[in-house]
Amino acid sequence: MATYDLTYKQKGVTGPRKIYLGGNNESALNRLKHLEDKVAAQTDKLDQIAVMLNELSKTKSTSWNYIRV
Repeated sequence: MATYDLTYKQKGVTGPRKIYLGGNNESALNRLKHLEDKVAAQTDKLDQIAVMLNELSKTKSTSWNYIRV
């Protein structure tokens, strides 16, 4: 079994990057727009999943009453 010294500084590992979205420059506005688009797409997907789960729970809850012992 291999052991690793996690306290040793690794070369080439930068860690998380800080990206500042503020400012009036074009690239920051593009990054912010892209991030907003990704969040909106994820929201739409989660809404669709919630609708499907609600429909599934309605069909399963009516059939569950007959299976109870």
